Amino acid sequence: MALSVTTQARGGILLRRRPFLAPVSAKPRTLPRAAAEKKAAAAPVPDQSFDFVAQNAGFFRALPLWAGGLGVASLLLNRSLSGIAPVVDASSSQSRADVLGIVLSAVLLLTGLQWLALKPREIAAVDLDGPSVDYTDVGLKPNAALLREFGWARDAMFRTTRCKSLVLIYKGRNLFHYGAIRKGLKPGEAGPGEICTQARKGAMRDGQGNYLANLVLYPGRPEFTAFLPENTQGVMVQPVGSDGVLVAGTDTIRGFSRLDQAWLSTIADKLEVSLGEAALPQTGVGFAGAGAGGKGGAKKK
Repeated sequence: MALSVTTQARGGILLRRRPFLAPVSAKPRTLPRAAAEKKAAAAPVPDQSFDFVAQNAGFFRALPLWAGGLGVASLLLNRSLSGIAPVVDASSSQSRADVLGIVLSAVLLLTGLQWLALKPREIAAVDLDGPSVDYTDVGLKPNAALLREFGWARDAMFRTTRCKSLVLIYKGRNLFHYGAIRKGLKPGEAGPGEICTQARKGAMRDGQGNYLANLVLYPGRPEFTAFLPENTQGVMVQPVGSDGVLVAGTDTIRGFSRLDQAWLSTIADKLEVSLGEAALPQTGVGFAGAGAGGKGGAKKK
């Protein structure tokens, strides 16, 4: 109950007592606090120094060249203004220091020239071989709040990263598929493979996902090209609790940065809370469907 507001005079100053309001009971979160803190501690920390160097790569490549040229010019200027004979004398400490300085400046000049000659090749994006879809499970139409969460997750990934495909498989159902899809595949038929299953099991331990920066080099590539375009260049797999996975595909090799991985992890945590509050059927493809199929096969035997 709220206490009444009282006014007291103390030392000529009016003191007003504020009403005390009883704390409002907060709705319990789906994620345990310990698990949430563990995930936050294990989340990758962005390397700000790396971002600064990457954004100013041209300046840092030319820095040794400028330093070497400045060193040679300083030595020659010092030699001409000091009144020392231009002939190098091995018995003079000044001459030996000048020779050493010229050698070091020459090394810097050669290093700068080499760094300017070796420029990293820019990786071009590819046109994904598949149509673009905007699919959500038809059974979720009555749940407008959950559909808004899905739309937010789609916009959050597509507008801030190079994500071209976003797929959610949760409790045996392909709940949504946004962006590029494998040519000829019906939306809603995506299912998890071994990598997705291992990521889901890893969520029980550390909550970390998998990032396949160059999908062509991985033997598990067919697991993702079963529902993503054949020429998908990279894939991120992020567990959504212990019941599902969030798969993001890109059109560029190494198209996702560490910030993008942390962002996808945050989106997965938010979806986990929203999905935990919604009643979803357990049937369909995915983790629950695979488990049910295995039990049925054992009974037939």
